[in-house]
Amino acid sequence: MAPCRRKDPRRPGPAAPPLPWALLIALAGAGAVVCQPRFALPVRIDSIAASGDSLLLAGGSCLYKLHPALGRPPSGQLQLAPAGAQDCAQPAGTHSKLLLPDPERGRLLTGWTLHGGSCQVRLLGNLTALSNQSEVVSCLPQGSTTGVLFAPQPNQGRLLALAATYSLPDTNLTCAPSASDADTVLTVRSLPDLGLIRGEFGTLKRAGANPLHFVDAFLWGAHLFFPYYPLPPAAHPSVAVLKSQKDPPVLSLFGELRLDCGARSTLLSSSLLGQAGWWAGVFSAGPGERRWDSTALCIFAMQDMEWLAGQRKEPAASCGSLLKINENRHCVILNNNMEPNCPEILYEIEEESSVFPKLVLDPVDSDYIYLSFANEVRRIQVANCNKYGSCKECLSAKDPHCGWCSLSKRCTLKGNCSHSNNSRDWVNISHEAGKCLTIQILLIGRNKIVVTAVGDVSALSKRHFVCIVKDTKTNRVLCKMEESQIMNCSCNLNNATLINRDISAVEVTLISDSRNLSETFQLKTCSRCISTGVCALCEIKHISPFVACKPDGSGQVQDDCHLFDKQGNVPATTASQTNATTQMSEPIRSISIEPLWISVLGKRDVVVKGENFSKASNITMVLTGTSGCKQDNIQVSKVLNDTHVRFSLPPRRKEAKSVCIKANGGKCSPPITVYYVSQPSCTKMEPNITWASGGRKITLFGRNFNVTDSVIISDDQRLNFTVSGCPGSTSPCSFLTPDVSLSKGSKIVNVSLKVENVLIPCIKLQYCPDPIFIDYQLHTEMDPHLELKLYKKNDILDISENEIGVTLTHMMNGTLLETIIFSVQNITKTPDRSTILCKVKREKPGKIELSTVKVWVRLGNFTQEIQKKSLHKYLYVLTLLPILLLGVIVVAIIVTRYKSKQLTRKLSQQIELLECEIRKKIRDGFAELQMDQLDVVDSFGTVPFLDYKHFALRTFFPEAGGFASIFIEDMHTNVSRSRDPRRKDESLTMLHALICNKNFLVTLIHTLEKQKNFSVKDRCLFASFLTIALQSKLVYLTHILEVLTRDLMEQSSNTQPKLMLRRTESVVEKLLTNWMSVCLSGFLRETVGEPFYKLVTALNQRINKGPVDVITCKALYTLNEDWLLWQVTEFKPVALNVFFEKIPENESTDTCLDMQVKVLDCDTIEQAKEKIFQAFLNKNGSLYGLQLSEIGLELQSGAQQKELLDIDGSSVILEDGITKLNTIGHYEISNGTTIKVFKKKTNFTPDVEYSNEHCHLILPDSEEPQGAMHKGKQKFEVKEMYLTKLLSTKVAIHLVVENLFKSIWSLPNNKAPVAIKYFFDFLDAQAESKKITDPDVVHIWKTNSLPLRFWVNILKNPQFVFDIKKTPHIDGCLSVIAQAFMDAFSLTEQQLGKDAPTNKLLYAKDIPLYKEEVKAYYKAIRDLPLLPSEVEEFLTQESKKHENEFNEEVALTEIYKYIAKYYDEILSKLDREWGLEDAQKDLLHIKALFDEKKKCKWM
Repeated sequence: MAPCRRKDPRRPGPAAPPLPWALLIALAGAGAVVCQPRFALPVRIDSIAASGDSLLLAGGSCLYKLHPALGRPPSGQLQLAPAGAQDCAQPAGTHSKLLLPDPERGRLLTGWTLHGGSCQVRLLGNLTALSNQSEVVSCLPQGSTTGVLFAPQPNQGRLLALAATYSLPDTNLTCAPSASDADTVLTVRSLPDLGLIRGEFGTLKRAGANPLHFVDAFLWGAHLFFPYYPLPPAAHPSVAVLKSQKDPPVLSLFGELRLDCGARSTLLSSSLLGQAGWWAGVFSAGPGERRWDSTALCIFAMQDMEWLAGQRKEPAASCGSLLKINENRHCVILNNNMEPNCPEILYEIEEESSVFPKLVLDPVDSDYIYLSFANEVRRIQVANCNKYGSCKECLSAKDPHCGWCSLSKRCTLKGNCSHSNNSRDWVNISHEAGKCLTIQILLIGRNKIVVTAVGDVSALSKRHFVCIVKDTKTNRVLCKMEESQIMNCSCNLNNATLINRDISAVEVTLISDSRNLSETFQLKTCSRCISTGVCALCEIKHISPFVACKPDGSGQVQDDCHLFDKQGNVPATTASQTNATTQMSEPIRSISIEPLWISVLGKRDVVVKGENFSKASNITMVLTGTSGCKQDNIQVSKVLNDTHVRFSLPPRRKEAKSVCIKANGGKCSPPITVYYVSQPSCTKMEPNITWASGGRKITLFGRNFNVTDSVIISDDQRLNFTVSGCPGSTSPCSFLTPDVSLSKGSKIVNVSLKVENVLIPCIKLQYCPDPIFIDYQLHTEMDPHLELKLYKKNDILDISENEIGVTLTHMMNGTLLETIIFSVQNITKTPDRSTILCKVKREKPGKIELSTVKVWVRLGNFTQEIQKKSLHKYLYVLTLLPILLLGVIVVAIIVTRYKSKQLTRKLSQQIELLECEIRKKIRDGFAELQMDQLDVVDSFGTVPFLDYKHFALRTFFPEAGGFASIFIEDMHTNVSRSRDPRRKDESLTMLHALICNKNFLVTLIHTLEKQKNFSVKDRCLFASFLTIALQSKLVYLTHILEVLTRDLMEQSSNTQPKLMLRRTESVVEKLLTNWMSVCLSGFLRETVGEPFYKLVTALNQRINKGPVDVITCKALYTLNEDWLLWQVTEFKPVALNVFFEKIPENESTDTCLDMQVKVLDCDTIEQAKEKIFQAFLNKNGSLYGLQLSEIGLELQSGAQQKELLDIDGSSVILEDGITKLNTIGHYEISNGTTIKVFKKKTNFTPDVEYSNEHCHLILPDSEEPQGAMHKGKQKFEVKEMYLTKLLSTKVAIHLVVENLFKSIWSLPNNKAPVAIKYFFDFLDAQAESKKITDPDVVHIWKTNSLPLRFWVNILKNPQFVFDIKKTPHIDGCLSVIAQAFMDAFSLTEQQLGKDAPTNKLLYAKDIPLYKEEVKAYYKAIRDLPLLPSEVEEFLTQESKKHENEFNEEVALTEIYKYIAKYYDEILSKLDREWGLEDAQKDLLHIKALFDEKKKCKWM
């Protein structure tokens, strides 16, 4: 649907003018509508109707309810296709047959070809079906169905009278309303059940054998009218008139009459003009007739039709039309005398598709009408008013929709004129055109001008009137006068100035209050004629220079001085010409015109064949169309001879035109119809490939090829061929391809259609090399029946049998004995060649010697003699083949032995070198493992902890960061809001109180979890929303957690109790994770936070000690084998002397700005900046003051400085186009080099991300080191040689890891965190109550609830706790540590082999020690005492500590969304549960409050 500028919807357009002032019948042509909103269906439109404030469209199996402006999505949509159908075209053959609104009762009647012609009664609002009845409407795709609603008596219910075509000739499909009645054409049915009225009066049958096609149905007075025409169309269409009887309430045939509209046998459209008492129909000639007047509009008086129908019961009475208008899809306006004006073209359809015969007015704005064609409906204006330039033209057009808008000074629709409610601002045809307000100038004497306002001057002020006269050339004011009354504003002008032609035009302006009227007058002067003495008549009459010469006595007007002599007589030459034109010659007669079909571009050479052309003069062709009243008079281009003349027809719009020829001012010859059609276009070409020699027949498919002058074949290398056009063929069009020279391969050329020097692109054509025929076989065994097989190389030409011509010539001693033409039978294709089978029966007897024949093949312009392969060549080859084969074998043996010895020698050398290299790598790795140590920075400043709000939200919503902004509010806003009771939301307050009802909340959670579409993600979100909503009521939340955990144990005990709490698949499992996060946030910050941050810092230091590829993030030192950079091991450290530029952001006097920083020669510039920044932080304990992207590095080399960048002009570009990032080694920076850190001025590029077109140390997505494919020989590298780097990294951070683990399972001051002690005791109690004696079950419960649900989540996500950024490499290393942490809590003994993953083997020896510590940790917690009051006191303190941290109202709103989504299920569950009656009432009240808020758009 295309958007469109719309006028103010608050001001509806004017009501439709009363008929018969206007009659709109159909549309085409090139309108001036600027924008037309549109709506497209997937299939063709079958039915259209308007009702109330909506437009109804039906097509295929779909029904749409649209907004009248078509600028919005459909307000209603319905598809009747069965389940599994993908679009409106299914099932095939489905069409809409009835679309009848009943706005009085809010109903809509729809009919479809489905189910034998089903009909439904629907609600007009939401299209819901009230009833459905099969076998009602026509089930035939080409059948017709019309219906009308009527009431037999005023107070009775309405009935449906339905006329339909239930059978068609040449088809076996019938769909009669009853199985035993095939002649029924009209039925009467009751509403809304659509039941057939019983008895013989419920149906009407056709009398003849031919089926009837019904066009319309309407109610006039007490009679129902059904216009129709028989199939196939006969001489005249007819109308059946039915009368409604009150008792019984049935219909009876009142009469029939034929409709005479000039012997046109088809009725296209019908329209009842109720206010005028007329009926209008669009009639057309037979389908095969195409004339310029084949379609016409005829109007009939309804009273006459009613009277004639009552006189005769058979359709013998003929009703003549009041008015017949030859019509060709235009808008025709009639005046009071029923006289049509010039047809007006509102809109032209570019596509070649017929217009839907039924037009519908916009039900809201009558300035618009709906135009339907094919599968699209468009909304266009009912008139093109803007084409009238003046008030007089606007009102003289007599268009009832158009009027003159005095404010905008243009002709518009009333709705497009601002403040048009004032009758003086917009006037239409009710005002005479002569009353348009204009300016008139009168001349008194020779230099005085009087300005007068003429027309309806009532709107002008009588108190103030100003007129101004200016020279348009110099903009000089010639005169300005103010008068107290309208008119008589005079100015005195210099006559001498006018005679000298200093003034060519004047602008006259009238000002009256807000009205400003201005006109320009061009001066017509005889001053020059008077001064030269040529125009004596003007001199005698003393005509003023401002006007043309007055008419003389003969009534002729002197516009040009040279037309008159001194006495004012017409010169003799003019008189003689006049006498010559009055002489009569023999009449001319036109017989034919060639061509008859012309494109809208016109035609330069049109030849008319006739008689007496050479003796005639002033031969003119008169073109009369239906798109306007103006005729085209075209002078003859050339008289070829007495019987042929040539004309040049101008471009015109597409329509049929009447053409006649006249000469010497005589009468026109009998008319001939010429057809203007749209430009040709192509849709398909067969075949779309040809051979280079040309001559192949190509067929184009499309439209209007008969107006094509020629077919042009061209390419980009100045190739241009013109081939013959397609005379007389609309489609398809065939031509033969010309020959084209091909240098190599194939060539694509353009095929265009030439129409009047305009090239219209068609389809691409491919030229390929000529086919290659390699051999043939001639079989003469069954003489005189010969069989010939041709062998051809395979190609893509796809040659058919009828394109090949095969000829055999039988020669003897140079004499041609016989020529045999073969018939191609078939072509078979194999993977290596194609075989063409040809057969023929000889006429001459005698034997054919194979050596005396020649075979020729012809394809279009290509001709080739096929050479027979010689058998002697094969014999020589077979003789030499064994000798050559033996020689090759001997040479191969010698070369192979030599190469083998050489390869063995080289392989031995390489193995020795490889052994030495492997020994060195193993020794270096062992030495590094024993000697290397990590200098962990103990003083790393303040640990960057996140505040509680951000920590909680990141653990509650790990994958939905967007929730942070909606749950965190300004504290001052929260306080003021919570303390002001008037600001509290009643619905949220009641909802909070309701979820504080433990029985309701538990029931709610269980009900939600039973819903199939309540996904795992929904359960986690609901648990997090509930945690935030009850943040200030942790004691209550803990009770809910206990109840839900017990319920979960009841579910798990039936199957696998050890699997409980292992996954997050229920609300209680996510709720436990959140509860642990809330209760252990203090313990995490006070005890575990610092060791954890030290681990992250130690990992970063260890990783950065060796090479790190900035693209793949792989490093030499790591804990994870997947992130091991084993390809690059050679590097060296470089010590840089770095000094920082002094900046305003860091003016501290204690800051050290000069320092030495160690980097690696393989580091990129960005990596070097990060290490320099980290060194500054370690040295000063604070940041530099700028972001990393805001600084740059500058190399200081004597007096020269050079900025260091990752990518610059010196960057290395590898052979495959990949750019290598610059490193410290690239700039040849050595130890002691001075580097300056400076602040960039512009072009900050934070977080630079490189694509696959860049590389650092290794190629992206490759196991090869960078440069392996570009530097020739490379060292042999094996990944497993560098697994010791994993072990060295593990040893370096071992103490840090152990300290972290001990801080987690330690008991500070011999006291466990209250939450852990409480929940572990709860699990012990539950196991004891359920008589679970297996200690492993309780151990697994504790492990799943604490380490798995909380600690592992923290260990793998340090960004939940600290304000840091986690890199993918750090994530991989922390995953290894977290796996070791969880293995320590496992009860199963791991049996690891040599093939076990390195991540498991790395901590294999440490796991048993950790397991013992875990068991001791669990035992110590169980032995500790815990008072119940201590738990409640701890939870109360935590609730107060985090009060007003979050926006609880947002959480409550999100909880209600789930309640509203499953409201019916929740209410049903509450109704079944005992004791929840009050909760049920509260929930109903809460829903009412929320619904009220939603109506007011508060949510």
